Amino acid sequence: MPFPYIFTFYSYKGGVGRSLALLNVAYTLAGWGRHVLVVDMDLEAPGISGFLHGQEEIAAPTAGLPMDVLGLLADAIGMLRSDGKTMVSHEGLPPVVDHLWRVPEDKLTALRPRLGQLGRLDVLGTDLKRDYFGRLSELGLRDLRQDQLIDLSRLLHHYFKAQRFPRRPPGLEAFESAIMTSYDYVLVDSRTGITEVGGLCVGPLADRLVVLTSLNDQNVEGTRSFLDEVGITPEPRPADGKPWDEADAISAEGVGSPSLGPKPTILVASPVPSGEILYKRQRLTELQTRLGVKPLALSYHPQMALIESVFVRDYPEEYLALEYRRLAATLSAHVRDDAQTLTAKTGRLWNEQKQGAAAIECALRLAPQEPAIATVLLQQLGDAVVASDEATRWAKRQLHAHLSAIPELRPTAFRKWGMEIAEWAATKGGEEADRLLVEASRKYDEAHRLDHQDHVLLHFWASVLARRAMTKVGQESASLFAEAGSKYE
Repeated sequence: MPFPYIFTFYSYKGGVGRSLALLNVAYTLAGWGRHVLVVDMDLEAPGISGFLHGQEEIAAPTAGLPMDVLGLLADAIGMLRSDGKTMVSHEGLPPVVDHLWRVPEDKLTALRPRLGQLGRLDVLGTDLKRDYFGRLSELGLRDLRQDQLIDLSRLLHHYFKAQRFPRRPPGLEAFESAIMTSYDYVLVDSRTGITEVGGLCVGPLADRLVVLTSLNDQNVEGTRSFLDEVGITPEPRPADGKPWDEADAISAEGVGSPSLGPKPTILVASPVPSGEILYKRQRLTELQTRLGVKPLALSYHPQMALIESVFVRDYPEEYLALEYRRLAATLSAHVRDDAQTLTAKTGRLWNEQKQGAAAIECALRLAPQEPAIATVLLQQLGDAVVASDEATRWAKRQLHAHLSAIPELRPTAFRKWGMEIAEWAATKGGEEADRLLVEASRKYDEAHRLDHQDHVLLHFWASVLARRAMTKVGQESASLFAEAGSKYE
């Protein structure tokens, strides 16, 4: 199962803490270069939508009216009611990429990675200005049978998996078309309690669950009852156990250890108060005993009593921001997208499997999280991997584009980038080859501007100019030969 992976955030009570946890994870992932879609499914109390609109965190789409969750659900439910089959294709639903609210880049600037691009952060929320509660009552979710709720959940699962948006990653030339790209993560904010919406969100829609509970008895018991109701139980992982999906790894360390499943589930204690150390330890131990696994902890912060905040961006030095980043890393580890896994995978792909393009793509994915490690890996791969096909050429162009963002590597990166494009041009002909040779010259020009002492660069630059000259006639050919001659001199 490829990206995106769909995580539903659920809590028995306390929707504000859950919504803030989801948002801070979403912003963290976007800062790590991941593309995230946030879906506000807390229909009766849409806290995420209220916060983002109130803080002016999101911009309306440029293509028509924004589609909100109620509009999507109304279309999906209409399809279920008009079709007697148990399975309905998501292709009957309108794509929403051009109709989503989006967090602008300037709201993410503080999270910009040292290497690589920011991720895209989109929101499928609620439009409270368009007779929201009237449209909510017309949905008729409570009138759906259990099998229809399951079908609706499955339909939305396939729908979100299929969404694509145009993207221009580093290395893509101006004359090339944008690449249609999927989201990496879909984070769904569920309704609290045991409700129709809660069942919809934790059913087939979700690949994984993030369950938040506070430490008082009522919340712990309610959470335990909910997990029992949906079949999530603590079970030791057998060595020969069947993974939930291809991203579900049963490591040697995990064999015999209890985990919540069969649908992989992360347990989070929130908010955990400061002070009262002994009593806090006692309550966390009680939670672990009653639910069977050790929870992650999100601490209470006084700021939360005054204003809701994107801690990981606005207060990155605070302890709660660190805990939100730890939760984001745990989500990534659940789908083998964490820094440690990507580092090891890059080595295996190249050293053992000799898959150069895949190794580069893996190192590029690591770059926003661990730029120092990724830089070393990318330099090694750039020297070792020989481009012999379109996929490898594209991977190496991205590699050099990323390394060109590092000042001390910039001249060499532009030279090697130009060399890759020149070699690519050798596989083409006519206007296409000439366009690539022109682009290679631009890269050499930038490299020469940065480093006038690179005589190897002048040789390659002259060669490109001479190749272009041989395809021209008259004065244009003569001018290119003369320019090539000056570089050889």
